[in-house]
Amino acid sequence: MRYGMPYQGSKNRIAEWVVSVLPKSHTLVDLFAGGGAVTHCALVKGKYERIVANDMTDSMMVFCAAINGEFDGYAACPSREEWLAYRDTDTALALLHSFGNDKTTYLWGEELEAVKRPASLMVSSPSLWERYKWYHRFIDALSDYIKENELDSTTKRLTNCEGMERLVQLERVTRLQGLQGLQGDYRLVDIPEGATVYADPPYRGTANSSRYGAFDFDAFDAWLNGVDFPVYVSEFDAPAGCVEIANTKRTTSMSANSTDKRTEYIFVQERFADQYEPDQGRLF
Repeated sequence: MRYGMPYQGSKNRIAEWVVSVLPKSHTLVDLFAGGGAVTHCALVKGKYERIVANDMTDSMMVFCAAINGEFDGYAACPSREEWLAYRDTDTALALLHSFGNDKTTYLWGEELEAVKRPASLMVSSPSLWERYKWYHRFIDALSDYIKENELDSTTKRLTNCEGMERLVQLERVTRLQGLQGLQGDYRLVDIPEGATVYADPPYRGTANSSRYGAFDFDAFDAWLNGVDFPVYVSEFDAPAGCVEIANTKRTTSMSANSTDKRTEYIFVQERFADQYEPDQGRLF
């Protein structure tokens, strides 16, 4: 199953592992929810009575709107010109069709747009006739693209339209009453007593600048060392004062080599490590 919305740095591939590692409690607080993969997985698994999902970007607002059925029949797949015209007024359109979810640059280059837009519309158009029309346009555009670029079977990647598909799939989540979406600084989120707190900040050593500015790792480490509750942190490298409690290997999404794997870790502040029980929250 795919979880959340397509998002740079998404935990979709390891969401079930993350949820299985996190301790069970009455509430999960997802401080850097991103596209909502871990939140979505936790909702589906029913591990928590309540979930508080926060992110600095608009992603959680779009995620919650999708779960509440506000995108019923949504089939927007804008051209470059339409995207530029409506990105400031349609948050979902700006997020799903921007490169790296930055809401600043259009998702596809000019050459790929000729192929990927028909591909998206042939699976998302509301009527069979429209899908049939866009299917033929897609075949013609793909044939031209293959001839011009002398490509092999890897061109199947051009048909990947998961953005809208995943958005619509979120409407199938039925455990709505326990979800609260927030948009703001992780340090300002109200943490209920006894909650499980999960943090998936930008990874150290990776590009972490956005329209909100570069992530302040020193401030994050200081916050971790100052709070009076455990925080379970996804990272490649341990934050200051933290120790590993679990790890898993996964194929990197940015690699063309399907065997290129990296180890994902979950850390917690060293002073809380003894409180963690490895099997207390495993559901699968």
